[in-house]
Amino acid sequence: MKPILILSLFILQICACHSGQTDTPSDNSKTADTTKKNYLPVADYINAEIALVDSFPYRLMKYHIVNGRIDSAIITTPVFNEIAKQFLMPGLDSAYFEKKFEENSFVDRSTGLISFTYSTKDTSYGLKRVDVLLSPGASVSKLNSIYMESIAGKNDSTVISKMSWKAGKNFRIVRILQSKNGKETTDQIMVDWDNSE
Repeated sequence: MKPILILSLFILQICACHSGQTDTPSDNSKTADTTKKNYLPVADYINAEIALVDSFPYRLMKYHIVNGRIDSAIITTPVFNEIAKQFLMPGLDSAYFEKKFEENSFVDRSTGLISFTYSTKDTSYGLKRVDVLLSPGASVSKLNSIYMESIAGKNDSTVISKMSWKAGKNFRIVRILQSKNGKETTDQIMVDWDNSE
């Protein structure tokens, strides 16, 4: 009993000593901001969605829309993977994200979704914007959708890509080709695997 009493008094004494101390730095010392940015793992979300489609026998439909004309076809899983991997841009690498992108987030009260927007001021070609919507859950939030914009260039034209992924349902890739002479063409691919209807 006596050792327990001594140990208890010792712990109380340590707690009392630490409670009186403050962790404010002196005026002469400067502390560096070592807070690590914890951006959402967007590439991991996309890889998980691709793996989900790979693991179930979904009917995969591809729709290709050019100049108002729609071509549709059933595609195989390898074709799906080839198209879906266009979402896995190099700009999604966490090191690049931390260096080039700023995060803004809020809860949309009308939908109940948590919105994360990542944008960059970098004017060079590449990934420009990523929006992620999550459905809040008891222990973990569930992916609702991802939207991405990127810009690429060729000698005589610019390609703007607008890509959206609806979790468990479909994705869409819209490419707008703007040539130097002012001509603009739009190419759109949609892949659907939601068999619930």
